[in-house]
Amino acid sequence: MARVINAPAKEKRTASYRYLATNAQGKTVKGSINATGEIEAERLLIDKGLRPLNVELVPSMFTLEEALPSLFQVKPRDVIIFSRQLATLLKSGISLLPALEILGGQTAGSRVFKKMIQSMVSDLRAGGSFTDSLNKHPTAFNELYCRTIAVGEQTGNLEAVLNQMAAYLEKQGATLQKVRKALSYPMLLLGVGVVVVIILMTVVMPQLMGMFTSLGVKLPLPTRILISISTFISTEPLYLLIGSLLLGTTAFWLVKQPSGRKLLDRLLITAPLIGTPMLLGELGRFARTTSVLVTAGLSLQEIMELAPQTTTNSVIRNALNQVNERLILGEGLAEPMSRIDIFPPLLVQMVVVGEESNSLGFTMGVVADFYETTAEERMNAMVAVIGPLSTIGIALMVGFIAISVLMPIYSIAGAFG
Repeated sequence: MARVINAPAKEKRTASYRYLATNAQGKTVKGSINATGEIEAERLLIDKGLRPLNVELVPSMFTLEEALPSLFQVKPRDVIIFSRQLATLLKSGISLLPALEILGGQTAGSRVFKKMIQSMVSDLRAGGSFTDSLNKHPTAFNELYCRTIAVGEQTGNLEAVLNQMAAYLEKQGATLQKVRKALSYPMLLLGVGVVVVIILMTVVMPQLMGMFTSLGVKLPLPTRILISISTFISTEPLYLLIGSLLLGTTAFWLVKQPSGRKLLDRLLITAPLIGTPMLLGELGRFARTTSVLVTAGLSLQEIMELAPQTTTNSVIRNALNQVNERLILGEGLAEPMSRIDIFPPLLVQMVVVGEESNSLGFTMGVVADFYETTAEERMNAMVAVIGPLSTIGIALMVGFIAISVLMPIYSIAGAFG
């Protein structure tokens, strides 16, 4: 009988892990520990009487993940799939810890996200809550997500809340994708036009200038203007580059200032063409967030604390903060909203109906559907206008260059004729 030879177990390498933990007295301590993995490091800390709050590997050398962190960020799609799959496992009767172990052991998906799930498993094994483990990964799970999951965990309705958050994130992602798709054609058209004009100004015109000037014919005004522009671009590229950098840096600095950012955000929601879809999109996002959080069981005050985080527009964020301040003073939601011109009468009236009938989640869902649909229609209408305008603008630039080139040719032909 052939003898079976067992291969020797592969020796696990130890690494250094830095940790943040609390001791038996509740004081926060930090340090480092050697272990073969993050789970073992946390287990060693628990054996020492510490409760791990955060354990992470100390990099032994400069890594690609440190050099390019944006490439290793968790995508919203990963969070959506995670929420759906976890809800499905919970619905099938599997408890939370085994469900997370199943998801953490999957071979597909982001390596960074799988590491986060494995960290959650370690937290739950150490006696921590699911919400606390989510809070340790703010790059993947924002405060709105964590607060909503906390309510689901406390009420025993985690499965439903996970599905609600997945649907919410899917809706937000779909809206953003539609905006990008709608603007892709005009931006592509504008980019091609700019490239064509640059080639004409830097390659074609310099070759024609020598011919025009050598013939000694008085050139028309458009041709002289075009020659001056082309000469400046060709002979003074350094000044052009410095000027562009200064202009870009100044604009960037102004946008970073509170007053400059407020002015830009105000223009974005009031400018012709783009203002209405931008405002409706932001209001639709606020209504959708409110609807989801009310349905999940959060109080109105908690919702209004989280709502400003869902918008990047400082004007709308300040308006929501003002509403929250008056809400804390007992004025409700509709009354302070009615005094701020950002919120249209329809939204205010629907909030009134929701507050009076105790159906704010439903009414805000209706408002969200309406605003999201209207914003999409306005965005499509805006793109339908921007496309022809971009074409006309490029045609005018190319036409000006063509006229500037043809006019002296006719003048030269007339002089020699």
